[in-house]
Amino acid sequence: MTVTTAVVLAAVAVVVASAPAKKQPNIVWFLTDDQDQMLGGSFPIKNGATPMPKTQKLMQEGGAMATNMYIHTPICCPSRSELVSGRYFHNIKTVGAGCMHVNEDLVNNNTFAVSLSNAGYKVGMFGKYLNNVPRFVPVGFDAWLANGGGDYFSPEFSTFNIDGLPDGSWKGTPDNYTTAVVGNLSMHWIEKTVNAGHPFFAYIAPKAAHEPFNPAPWYVDHWDPSWPEHEPRPVNWNCSFESRADHHGNIATESMLTEKASAVITGIFKNRWRTLMSVDDVIGDVIGLVERLGLADNTYFFYSSDHGFQLGEFNIIMDKRNVYEWDIRIHLLARGPGIKAGSTWDSPATQVDMAPTWLGLAGISAPPTFDGHSLAPLLVDATSPDVPESTRQHLLALGDAAEYKANWRDAVFVEYYYVADNDKCVNCPEKGDYPKSDTDCANLDTNTACWNGNGGNCYPTETLENNFIGLRSMSGSKYGNTLYAEYQTGHLQQQPIEFDSLNFHEYYNLDTDEWQMDNLYNSTDKAVLAAMHDTLHQWYNCKGSECP
Repeated sequence: MTVTTAVVLAAVAVVVASAPAKKQPNIVWFLTDDQDQMLGGSFPIKNGATPMPKTQKLMQEGGAMATNMYIHTPICCPSRSELVSGRYFHNIKTVGAGCMHVNEDLVNNNTFAVSLSNAGYKVGMFGKYLNNVPRFVPVGFDAWLANGGGDYFSPEFSTFNIDGLPDGSWKGTPDNYTTAVVGNLSMHWIEKTVNAGHPFFAYIAPKAAHEPFNPAPWYVDHWDPSWPEHEPRPVNWNCSFESRADHHGNIATESMLTEKASAVITGIFKNRWRTLMSVDDVIGDVIGLVERLGLADNTYFFYSSDHGFQLGEFNIIMDKRNVYEWDIRIHLLARGPGIKAGSTWDSPATQVDMAPTWLGLAGISAPPTFDGHSLAPLLVDATSPDVPESTRQHLLALGDAAEYKANWRDAVFVEYYYVADNDKCVNCPEKGDYPKSDTDCANLDTNTACWNGNGGNCYPTETLENNFIGLRSMSGSKYGNTLYAEYQTGHLQQQPIEFDSLNFHEYYNLDTDEWQMDNLYNSTDKAVLAAMHDTLHQWYNCKGSECP
């Protein structure tokens, strides 16, 4: 439930700080795990149902919502590495060892936190950092409560400068639910930092809604009457072999979903929403604290996910890792001075753009290694009197906002390398110990409808064919509302993959084929395909400011 230390069990005593001059804004980044946009439970809200009403009011209605936000790599460690380093996968990848093929030496001491710390910010990390957590605290972080995701119950974290906890590591008890721990300790740190007079950056990244999708005990039986009775079931949910024949790898060969597999999917869908209720609490409480501290008008809040998810699409029970829209499209909400409440914006972006955005808001030049670009001119009105001076100077340096938007990219770039088959099997022993420990079961009241990686009735998430680069072009662009992808078979753990020996292609028109059933590659003009290939490889070979 909460950390068993006095500092966390105690109610937060709010001290309203005297308002300093608005020179540098505070920044809060909320990051969920595996929270898809297309299947519901995210933003924009579908059919009026949401497990996150506080976030809806405070951040969607109170801020701006992206309509074309994507992830560069749809799996945890690369996505998060790209986020904190501001770099595309091909510029931080490695052959052999690494965190899902990421060269961690290019990431850990080269994050956005270095620049913020050098500019006088206090930077706190709370929750999931990368799947591999370094044995040291990376340069730039003043507070460190980090893990690789860990467990929902009895969570364990690497720790540094966290009041009430020893430096080194800390492990909770079954009464400690990870989202509550992350929320409580981040709030305590924010208040402490504000009272010391420092601008702050709080990186708040709970485990939810990641596997095994275990909600807090106080939400496990909750299901609002307005919520759907099961997951969305579009045309590609449990679709036939024939309909998938012209798709890559295991997509074409995946078994049909059994009744038991379907029950597991529906239970997972519901539990994911329940885990997000706790995230909603954290977002509401953090924003409420900053408001009570008198700093809401000098704080930017952002909320996003590390990638999307699938629940039966192309007959894959769960997980991500694919090039398709439900795995790469994510939400981004932003709130703060100069951001119009209730607005939307459609310029295509990825999480690689977030680090230069944060630095820009703080008035800091992005390092030359950054591949992304600042989103600030797309979000913040420089003419607003509420904009902090550092942010205003950044906006002015980038020139006319209308021209900046007009020259913005019209596509995003996706890149991924096979990690593991990641079989999900539903004919397995039904056992679990919820809520005493994490449980791989969909029915948590009885610890039934379970799954594992080696039973019967199995569905692989990917195979060696699943290495790809993709060009996701937007409506109104040269290539229209399309996805073009190239595949090369292999394993980056064993050999280089440079997409110079292609094995398969996919090409979809999203205007007419939202769920990507009809691969148009073999029926498309070769000149068009060649042009998309050239554009895609320009992205793949880009570095730093030369990246679109």
